[in-house]
Amino acid sequence: MGKKISGRTGATLGFESSEDFYNKLLWDAKRLQEEWNVGDATNFLTTAWHLFQDWVKSDQKNSMSRLKRNRRKLPVQMNLVLDITRDLVNGSKHFELDQKSTDKRKISEVHDGLEASWFSYLFHEEIAGVTVEGGWYFSIRVLHNILLEYYVWVFDDSQLPTEFPEAILNAIKYCNIRQRVAGSVPSIWAEYE
Repeated sequence: MGKKISGRTGATLGFESSEDFYNKLLWDAKRLQEEWNVGDATNFLTTAWHLFQDWVKSDQKNSMSRLKRNRRKLPVQMNLVLDITRDLVNGSKHFELDQKSTDKRKISEVHDGLEASWFSYLFHEEIAGVTVEGGWYFSIRVLHNILLEYYVWVFDDSQLPTEFPEAILNAIKYCNIRQRVAGSVPSIWAEYE
């Protein structure tokens, strides 16, 4: 049976809620964990960004998952990660940005992961990554891990919106190369390595 489209209803192919897109994010994450490639990384990041930016509107006004995606209530570190995700998604979709997007951009350089650099040395990997002014470096694997843990928290109704996971903050802090403590490795990374 078909679905008649009228008014402001959008045409969809089976996705009806942000939880449906959360399940897509988990599927994208699984593919990306099996094989790191640009296509799956772009799919994961695009789903992660739109799950935060657009699809939150499909949730009930006071639902836990919607409250946990309120930018004003998130730690500044998580907002940085979301801004980086936005930059990668907008750059991948549009290639050239309008002035408004350019003015908001946080990423200063994109690395293909194959160059010999202090980033690949510090992170012990040859995978794409980005640098952000202020001494930040996020490999796509690390960005994936942080975003995945964030969305696990978002869609876990047993965790309160006021209790942002410390492990995520520590993982983000680790990406500030200038302030990194020698020998520190965030616990959320071990599961995905």
